[in-house]
Amino acid sequence: MSDTVDPFARDETRAAARARVAAAAIPRGYSGALHVVYFNALALTVIGYAVAGLDRPRAFEVALAPLFVVFANAFEWWIHRGPMHHPVKGLRELYDRHTLSHHVYFTDRDMEIESARELKLVLFPPFALPFFIVLTSPLPIAAGLLISANAARIFFASAIGYYLVYEWMHLLHHLPKASWIGRTLFVTAARDHHTRHHDRAS
Repeated sequence: MSDTVDPFARDETRAAARARVAAAAIPRGYSGALHVVYFNALALTVIGYAVAGLDRPRAFEVALAPLFVVFANAFEWWIHRGPMHHPVKGLRELYDRHTLSHHVYFTDRDMEIESARELKLVLFPPFALPFFIVLTSPLPIAAGLLISANAARIFFASAIGYYLVYEWMHLLHHLPKASWIGRTLFVTAARDHHTRHHDRAS
């Protein structure tokens, strides 16, 4: 598909669009349960390793955590607003997975997953967390050199913690409304906000 073509400008029904995306994006042997286990296990392992290596952190080092979370949020905003919604050389897969798959499959009128296999279209791909760690590694390295080893570890724990929360929040946005968690006030409000992001008219 050309970069200049509207990815939503197809003369097809919603069912046909979903079937097309699912056939192209969800491998036959994909397991949504294993995907959930994977991203939680990897993220918690990295966080645990970072926290376990802290050496009597001082108050000012711990106070850096909110700043690192703000950075992680700004990074997510940049990569979402940029490569995930606009083709960028070298990062084209992010655009393909997010705009051409996720936003075609889930629209403001059908946001809910119907099976665990659809988690492939909701969660970040397995390579995403290692990719983000490598991409942002100069920052904790700099924090370690300029501030302390504790600062570097707190950066990793904070940034990966943000990643984990982001994954779970995004998953909650796409859970069935009729589920017990989908009916909670918090998830309902969060889902309504996210639904506007999926509105093609906005």
